Amino acid sequence: MDIHQNSNTLGLDVNRFELLKNVNSKIGLSDTKIKNVVFVYTPPKVGSTTLVSSIRLSASYKFSVVHVHDEEMLYVLNGITDITINELIKYNKYIGRNVYVIDVYREPLERKMSEFFDKLASFHFNNTADKVNKYNVNRLIARFNNIFTHIATGDHYFDKMTEVFKPEMFDFEQKYLIQKVFDISYIKLRLRDSAQWGKILSGLLGCEITIVNDYETDKSSLKELYQGFKNAYKIPSNYITQIENCQYFKYYLSQEEQTAYISKLRAKSSVPVIGYSQSEYNIYMNICLENQWNTSIDTNHYLDEGCTCRACSKQRRQVVVKARRGEPPKERLTHDLAIQKWRVADANSNSGIHHPRPPGNPVPNSIVRRKKIQSKHNALKHGLMDNILETRVNPW
Repeated sequence: MDIHQNSNTLGLDVNRFELLKNVNSKIGLSDTKIKNVVFVYTPPKVGSTTLVSSIRLSASYKFSVVHVHDEEMLYVLNGITDITINELIKYNKYIGRNVYVIDVYREPLERKMSEFFDKLASFHFNNTADKVNKYNVNRLIARFNNIFTHIATGDHYFDKMTEVFKPEMFDFEQKYLIQKVFDISYIKLRLRDSAQWGKILSGLLGCEITIVNDYETDKSSLKELYQGFKNAYKIPSNYITQIENCQYFKYYLSQEEQTAYISKLRAKSSVPVIGYSQSEYNIYMNICLENQWNTSIDTNHYLDEGCTCRACSKQRRQVVVKARRGEPPKERLTHDLAIQKWRVADANSNSGIHHPRPPGNPVPNSIVRRKKIQSKHNALKHGLMDNILETRVNPW
């Protein structure tokens, strides 16, 4: 393969290949055995964490999943600078991997509320969650209205994935878009269709994906305050007009969906509010950054960390089976917990706690051989997922 010709086709700078290789190593993509990568590349608070955990739970045997919002996130979590996410995506295609990029659209008001509350205590009010929980909800509403226009704006599919061809309208029948550029599959979903994500992604990724609800603001220490805020909030009428004229809102929602959404907002509207100008918002952000008391980032909010060792794979199968029966997960799937559980299970099994049956009468070797052959065939036919996970993942 002509490295220069291929890199030019992808628009990559060959002088940056060593840097990109090091970045791949930092984000867990150095293993040459990895053939399929899913980049969940979305803005915050659009349901991306649920996507990441669901694909990991359902298909860690097949896909490596990378979750990233922007270049700042790469820097904060991995110390990575001077690399764009688009370069990273193209590089993984260049080295021969099947690459999928997934982005999600969420309606403006809900996304703004969720992003506001995600940093409510430590950033916006420079206080602990316990103390903020005692604030009057009108105080939160006033702050939210002041910064409404400036938070949770933009759309990665349009603003970041500039080389992707955009159809004239969203596919409201299939409820997703998929385009290929440089043989990279770019997928656009809507959060409002999350009940159908499993079916959609199963078809696009070529394996069964079960969607398992994950980290949400409603489950945080501010959940009661958040619910009270949503119940009390009345959106200023001028902000409704902003949403109505938003290019992304008009693209991702059908005319009927737009009408229904705007009607719902107008049923609970208030008088116009003049929020912060851009210069005032910049000052506000600088003050919040200077006063922010807790700068740590929660990196443990995934339901599934993505480890593919034998213990994690066994635990993963149990979680998915229960999820398909409608049973929500009760705890996160972490390597340490999986090791602990399955070592205990193996110890109990070996100690005779499960009272295994006594061995049957001996049978001729030829019969044993036929049974083994048949048993292997049935495992492949009826338990392909179990067989793949048992043979392809690393031992603990």
